[in-house]
Amino acid sequence: MIRHSLASALLGLALICAAPAFAQAPALAPSHLQAAREVMTLTGVTQNIDNIYREFEESAKQLIATRPEAKKDMEAVVAELKPEADRRAEEMTKTAAAIFASKMTEADLKAVSAFFNSDVGKRYTSLRSEAMQALFKELEPWSVQTSNYLFDRFSQEMRKRGHTL
Repeated sequence: MIRHSLASALLGLALICAAPAFAQAPALAPSHLQAAREVMTLTGVTQNIDNIYREFEESAKQLIATRPEAKKDMEAVVAELKPEADRRAEEMTKTAAAIFASKMTEADLKAVSAFFNSDVGKRYTSLRSEAMQALFKELEPWSVQTSNYLFDRFSQEMRKRGHTL
């Protein structure tokens, strides 16, 4: 869950940081923005944005788990925050669509959409989450091992050059 939150936060941060550049960009045709929005939906970008609220809700439940007397209030507050979270998610979805629309032609976006609507694109989408989970299981130990290896090699090379770390 932390990994998912971090990935979502990084995606959000990257999109937020890029947003000011789009305020100065020429206006894009509504059909171009719609094609980009469809790609955002088909590729899971909007799902990642929407997951922020679900992760918040789960975190709130965990925070209150040891305090059953606060559960009813927590549920009420979380429900009250849902419309605000939905508005913010919609804003970010529009920003994401504008970013992709500014980077890709409408024709290219429609081609990407066609792929994800094809049988093979649908299979890819249905298996992507499972494949990414399996990849993360492999990636975590690999990244630690690789980082340790590189640091050890770095230290060896620095010692050869007369530096102690």
